Amino acid sequence: MYDSKNITYYKFSMLKKEAVIMRKSNSPIAPVIGCIVIQICVGILYLWSVFKTPITEAFNWSSEAAQMVSSYMLFAFVAGNLIGGFINDKKGPKLTAVLGVVMFSLGISLTSLLSAKTIGLINLTYSVLGGLGSGFAYGACVSCVQKWLPHRRGLASGLAVSAFAFSTVIFAPVSKWLMEVFKDTATGIVDFKYVFLILGGAFFVFGIIGCLFVKLPDEKYLRGLPVVTSGRVHTGKDYTLLQAMKTLPFWCIFFSILFINGTWTLTVPLIKDLGIERGLTEATAIFAVSFTGVANALGRLVMAALSDKIGRTATIIVLSVITFVGAVLMIFIGGYAYIAVVALIAFGYGGPASVNAAITTDFFGSKNSGTNYGVAMLALGFSSIIFNAISSTVLKGNVVPTYIMAAATALVPIFMMIVIRKQLKKKSG
Repeated sequence: MYDSKNITYYKFSMLKKEAVIMRKSNSPIAPVIGCIVIQICVGILYLWSVFKTPITEAFNWSSEAAQMVSSYMLFAFVAGNLIGGFINDKKGPKLTAVLGVVMFSLGISLTSLLSAKTIGLINLTYSVLGGLGSGFAYGACVSCVQKWLPHRRGLASGLAVSAFAFSTVIFAPVSKWLMEVFKDTATGIVDFKYVFLILGGAFFVFGIIGCLFVKLPDEKYLRGLPVVTSGRVHTGKDYTLLQAMKTLPFWCIFFSILFINGTWTLTVPLIKDLGIERGLTEATAIFAVSFTGVANALGRLVMAALSDKIGRTATIIVLSVITFVGAVLMIFIGGYAYIAVVALIAFGYGGPASVNAAITTDFFGSKNSGTNYGVAMLALGFSSIIFNAISSTVLKGNVVPTYIMAAATALVPIFMMIVIRKQLKKKSG
């Protein structure tokens, strides 16, 4: 005979287990961690300074040609955000992230096959293929984490993009160690075949593992979240790209990204050499380069979380002031204070990367967030080209006028945020 009490207890236990499994399947922990792992793998966008000099020596390549590799990669990254954004909005973040990891890892691995005769192809392997893959994965992960944490969108963006910036902190010493291991002791030349093969393989393995956990939340999970409006703007509508581009706030965000990043793009090529000129040793100047990764990641995380409290527009204004102060100080600062100022500029650059992703989604909705933010991100690519071109051609590389220009560009986003606030007042009025 069956014991009715035991049957009832068994059914209750099974229901309890199913509830636990359901809660776990609707938990943001695994998808968020998966996205963070992917971001760390594809975030070596700013690591070229570690490879630049050893590669020019190993392949007898000109430093002028090597200087452009990071610029091409940044532009490909922005294009990857745009193209990946379309795929992400149609097919979801998992496929987009997988495509990104595969392209990025393949680009790094193919770079290992280059020789002195074919080194120019690094602009296709490392820069274009690697940059596109990085952009695909970056946009997918930012969008995915935002959708899991819509009630803390600023923090969500901060987690995703700070992991991307923190990649430099992790892989700069790893890359240096690999170059030391595979360096010919007699000639001092690095065998990059093994360096890039190992890095590409590691990025692929860990990136794909991260992709296994990427998924979107279901409606039941989203209905159970608290509604938080602090620090956010609400339009109550999911805009298509064309609808978003017809609004004034979209172009305010676009030009804010264009101008607030000017100081950082002007600073990156100068950090080491200008540091030595300002009284630092070479080792200390290299440390300053590495330390920007920490400051960059902190800016992305701290300011994104702050934007949930004080508002997106207020946070961008604060970051513009920070960047302006950093640009002014760079005109004359020297010694160890130089490191602090460079870190301040890196912090000011990192913050908008997460806040702009959140403010774009706030304004235009999450449905087409990948596409909308991907187009707005084109401003970052234009910024890297325009301001460096002005500095090198018009200003002849002179530091003082370059940073006077940087200080001026840092103030433009303040006016963009004031315009956005006026638009919001008109709508609410």
